[in-house]
This record gives sequence, C-alpha cells and structure tokens, in this order.
Amino acid sequence: MRKKNTAKTYDIAKAAAAEALKEFKDEERQQIRRTRYHNTELLLKKYLSLLDHYENAKDKVSDIISVEDLEELDVDDVIIKAIKRSRVRTLIMITQIDTCLNILRLKQASKGQPEKYEVIYCLYLDRARRDIAWGELIEAVAHELNCSTDSVRRWKNEMVRELSILLFGVDGLRLDI
Repeated sequence: MRKKNTAKTYDIAKAAAAEALKEFKDEERQQIRRTRYHNTELLLKKYLSLLDHYENAKDKVSDIISVEDLEELDVDDVIIKAIKRSRVRTLIMITQIDTCLNILRLKQASKGQPEKYEVIYCLYLDRARRDIAWGELIEAVAHELNCSTDSVRRWKNEMVRELSILLFGVDGLRLDI
C-alpha cells in the first residue's frame, strides 16, 4: 500500500512540476512579446530624434576642432571613432525602420486599409505633430480619419505588432513553441 501512495504522490508532484514549468514558459513568452512591442514602440517614439542625431552628428575631425588644433590631435581619437560608430549604427537602424515602415504602408494599402498606417505616421513620424500631447494627438488623428479614438488606439497597437514582426523577424512572432 505504501508503494502505491508513493507512486501516486510522485505522479502528482510530476504533474504539478510540469504545470508550473508550462506556466513559467508561458509567462516568459508573454514577457518577450511585451518587450518586443515595447522596443518597437520606443523606436517609433524616438524615430525623429534618431533622424536628428544622424543628421546633426559631428563625426569628422574638422567638424569638431579647428585646423590649428588638428596637428596636435591623433586622427584615430577614441571619441571621434565612438561618434562615427554611433552615427553609422543609427543610420542602419533608421534604414531598417524606414524599410519596414514602407512594407507596412504598402501592405495596408494593398488590403484597402491605408488609414491604419496613417495612424502610425500621424502619431510617430509627422514632425509637425511632434510636440502635441498624446491624448490630444489621438483625438486629432481620430477626427482627421473620421473614426473613434478607440479605433486609433486599436490600429496603433495592431500596426506596432505588425512592425515588430517586420523589425525583429521570427523573434517578433507570437509563437507557442
């Protein structure tokens, strides 16, 4: 009788451990999805600042110091290299975002839903709207697109998820592996 109880206890413990592991993995997958979404939205929020950084970065020695000081400075100066590296990395990211945004725009146009992409453009990419408070911006876009603020929020979330897949590839998908 004791062996039977031990086996039963073992089976219960094994099932509980399997369930706990499944819950842990589910939570981990959800956290990864939230992080991807957050990172995609952060890239959109900072997109115009990234463009400004790239366009305004001083990565040539002549941009930073006078010609007289140039003779005293080693051209391979660490700071200048770091600025150049940052500018190049920023350009790569901007180019990737631009490519993915264009794919997203074309995809929505082909589906007959260009207003969904327009939400992303208005909320994140339009320099003229850069300083408008978020709530006011949502309302203005809803008014412009003749839809509700709920639709604007829903479309924004949908487009950020789509963009996340385009930016991060398979890592942006919601896979239940």
